[in-house]
Amino acid sequence: MLQVHATTFQAARQSLALALALQKDCTIRIAPSLQQHIHYSRTLQAIVSVLQHLHVSCSYHNGIISLSHQKLSSCTATIALHSFCPVTDIVLTIAPALLCNSVQSDITFTGVTHCQYAHSTGFIRFGLAPVLSRFGCYVNMATKKFGFYTATGNAAAKIYPLRKKEMLSVSSATRITGMRIYIANIDQEFAFHQKRELCKALSLREDIVGIMQVANVANHGNAIDVFFTTGDISSMLSFTMPMYDDNGTFVFEDTMMQEFLHIVINTCLQSYEYIPLPIVEESLPFLITAGYDVAVAENLHPEIVESEIYTLCKEFRC
Repeated sequence: MLQVHATTFQAARQSLALALALQKDCTIRIAPSLQQHIHYSRTLQAIVSVLQHLHVSCSYHNGIISLSHQKLSSCTATIALHSFCPVTDIVLTIAPALLCNSVQSDITFTGVTHCQYAHSTGFIRFGLAPVLSRFGCYVNMATKKFGFYTATGNAAAKIYPLRKKEMLSVSSATRITGMRIYIANIDQEFAFHQKRELCKALSLREDIVGIMQVANVANHGNAIDVFFTTGDISSMLSFTMPMYDDNGTFVFEDTMMQEFLHIVINTCLQSYEYIPLPIVEESLPFLITAGYDVAVAENLHPEIVESEIYTLCKEFRC
């Protein structure tokens, strides 16, 4: 039985995804600091509940997640999530295993549609999916209602059968092709300030940065999607300002604006040579499932070798 010690939420989620996809017995010991984080502990419980709903033998007790090896069959299902649960974390956990089936899976989720702690559904659709498709891994995800943290809505995910193919060479020249700033129940000057700062720091033309006011949403929100092109491969990173605490209480302060912009700008500046690293990190469980060697990710971004998921994949392939 494979044993993993997870000090981050991403490591715990990706370990589960790899164990499911590769059909391995696995125990994941969750670090105390992770167990004590309200959001991540709650999300791990939700992931295990979804797996049990899909008839996977999985449990989470005393800080340990136990998973018995078995095949995750394709399905058509509707799964209800609680209002603080990031739907993308659920999909990233089960999708690698589901693409191994000969029939596609169609899952409708009811619950939060845009969580400040997790990737947006747009990240999967416009960031991850175009990269995965070059390897014969096909996923799609879309929200039926766009909202921010604690706003409930629906999201639909489709995972198609794997069609492994040879990967073409990847250009190392990456550029930003567009940016979209979303705001909800916030003065528009807030978004105009972000646009000016981002254009200045990243040397972008103002006409490729759009502002979208999200209507019919009861709470506040601010998110930024950044679109990239690497050769002929498109990708996208999504950033959400953390305006709420773990209990859904609005806690925004002015200092959070500059901190948020600093994160967006620095991440973008690190993504000009290769496919952005967060996308490559989330691609790895899919690529390993598809039978590719872990080293294939080095062509997408050489710094992946320093990532925790790179080490995890090597352990699961042993």
